[in-house]
Amino acid sequence: MGELSDFQVGQTVELNDGQAATVRFVGQTLFAAGGWIGVVLNHATGKNDGSVQGHRYFNCLPGHGMFVRPTAITIIDQPTPKANGRIQTKVNGEGTTKRQSLAPGKLQRESIMDAASAKRQSINAGSPTPSLKAPQFANALRV
Repeated sequence: MGELSDFQVGQTVELNDGQAATVRFVGQTLFAAGGWIGVVLNHATGKNDGSVQGHRYFNCLPGHGMFVRPTAITIIDQPTPKANGRIQTKVNGEGTTKRQSLAPGKLQRESIMDAASAKRQSINAGSPTPSLKAPQFANALRV
């Protein structure tokens, strides 16, 4: 059992009744005050599909979703980062992507190109601009 800040999307948790579930939402909701944890159950013993009162908090099969208070569940496993180093999270209903460093202690490469040199330039010699020809009047106006 813990605080709202202890939970993150992707964790495996155990409900008070012993069921295992996966966290899919952490944050405030519109249906009730306070912090809530949205979970997906392995069996259709839940109450929703990730939406409550017309507002979608996460996606799952009908009857597999449930919202619980942080004090009603226990963390039993942490999420595994995806191969690209990103973990999808949802906090306060906002979807975010967190980038996790795959090489701790490494500095990110900084750009050494300034805005002026970033312009596209031709590697070919410029072609001469054609000169403007004076208008020619083939037929002069006759009065």
